[in-house]
Amino acid sequence: MNWRERLWEQNWIIPLLPNYMKPLDEPSLLNEHTKEFVYEAEEFISDLSALSELPRLDKTFKRSIQGFSYKIKIKQKKIHVEMIDTNKSSSNIKKRVYITTFRKNIKMENGFGKVIDSTIYYQLHGKTVVRNIRKHPFFISIFHHLHRLDLSLSGETLPDNPVKVTSKNEEVQQLEPTADNQDQVKALLSSAEHTYKQFRAIDHKVDQSLRDLLTEIERCTEEYQLLDLEEKHHMKRMIQHDLPNLLNTYDTLSEEQKRSSFHEMVTSIKNMSSFLQKQANDLQSTRMDRMNYLLKLNELRYEQNDDTKKM
Repeated sequence: MNWRERLWEQNWIIPLLPNYMKPLDEPSLLNEHTKEFVYEAEEFISDLSALSELPRLDKTFKRSIQGFSYKIKIKQKKIHVEMIDTNKSSSNIKKRVYITTFRKNIKMENGFGKVIDSTIYYQLHGKTVVRNIRKHPFFISIFHHLHRLDLSLSGETLPDNPVKVTSKNEEVQQLEPTADNQDQVKALLSSAEHTYKQFRAIDHKVDQSLRDLLTEIERCTEEYQLLDLEEKHHMKRMIQHDLPNLLNTYDTLSEEQKRSSFHEMVTSIKNMSSFLQKQANDLQSTRMDRMNYLLKLNELRYEQNDDTKKM
């Protein structure tokens, strides 16, 4: 336990700490929007952990999704993360999070790379508030994901157990990407089939919509290795997060609420299916382009050889 953590255990001293050291304790941030904000950051970091075959040092990676903007800078000695609510974000409280850690082999603390910065800035009642997120239950999983990224950068084996984010009312398991495409495909298909079996009994329209979605998922996974990082991310997010969240939430509604939202819920599933259908069609086109390229290449190589033999 470092000196900051020892200070945080002394409640009487917290009001005396500078703002950037005061632990975050703002009930209005404990909502689904903040969970999504953190979830997307974890997904981004996990995707980078899986890119062991690509150079990642001294590079900056960016991702924007659903009103969130993320930036991860990977250096020889440090890893820096920026998480920002953009103007497109639906959150009533706009947030900016900055995390900087040393690489584990440079400076280590409690088995992790030493944390240099872990601050959140947010607007409340017209004022900018600064607090520390290092020990906050909503954000602590990010540091575990950064630890896994650090291990991946060093060529070390990643732990097999996925990181879990647990609150008093729920437990959400995040699936980690694996280096092997086949493992990722198996995990995605397994998750999709599990969701189908769990919710197909809601209604025959839901059953059919989920069947159609499964068909498109299977089409996309046939050439999964041709998808780029962002396409894999969107597909994984849809199957393991958006779809089960949609159906789980619908299942908790009252009968009247279910009737009023049923059409929109089925339409949402159909939109997911259409999204994957377009992606599968693009993959089919990519396959055909590659086939045409190989045919042309072979024509140039071997027809030329035939002409040489005749001469």
